[in-house]
Amino acid sequence: MKYDELDFFEFFESEPFYLFEKEAGICSYSYEKDDFKIYASLSCYEDYMSIDISYKSGTVYSGEIRNIEEIKKFDTDILKVITEKNWIFLKKWPSIGIIFDKRLE
Repeated sequence: MKYDELDFFEFFESEPFYLFEKEAGICSYSYEKDDFKIYASLSCYEDYMSIDISYKSGTVYSGEIRNIEEIKKFDTDILKVITEKNWIFLKKWPSIGIIFDKRLE
């Protein structure tokens, strides 16, 4: 899986939290805006990411993205997750959300 830690830092506006030792390659990020919260847990060596989006105390979306090829910043407020079959966009403006599209290339 190809990704740049700086893209995550800029999107989530914070440093990662490592669930184990940094060398284990499992870290989490979170971002909160207007009672919405997005939480992402990234496993660098297993090429997957779990995503949780909540509004106040209720879950809006919870799922895993597997077989990730690349994660990159699409623009200031969007991370693009590329898998074999899909493009998944994590967004934080105008509100936090996730969009799934079939991969065109």
